[in-house]
Amino acid sequence: MQHPTAHLSSIIVGIIPGQPDRVIEKACEMAASMAPVKLHLVYVDPTLVKEDGHIEPLDPDSMGVTERDNSKQLSEHALKIARGAGADADYHLLVGDPVKELAEFAREHDAVMIVVGTRERGALAALQEWVNGSVSVRLAHTQHIAVLTVPLADEYDD
Repeated sequence: MQHPTAHLSSIIVGIIPGQPDRVIEKACEMAASMAPVKLHLVYVDPTLVKEDGHIEPLDPDSMGVTERDNSKQLSEHALKIARGAGADADYHLLVGDPVKELAEFAREHDAVMIVVGTRERGALAALQEWVNGSVSVRLAHTQHIAVLTVPLADEYDD
């Protein structure tokens, strides 16, 4: 049994807009089996950069109300799923390369695991993976903690 003052473990969950709920649900299952665990639901937006402590779009003309609304909707939806499952969860918006940012966040929070989903289907997703590499594969090859890849075949909306 863990001592009451023992360090609370963390699980990092990489999320993206439109991703099936199964990734968060699986992370909640893992957290419940490893309790007490803090879930950090992390969206890394590669279209944004951090300038002087402020988050800005790579293209200044592109950041509008829609992107802000999307992040807000993502955070509300993700937290509703996690907290509905009884998980202690927080949402974080990071910017830059998803692999680097998830890895750094995991180190900073002394995480025991990173949970991500497989990519969505389609030609654009396949092209992005070919150019940038698979986030789950890149994480698995660079981390010293467990990386759980949740299969999402046939779960993305067409």
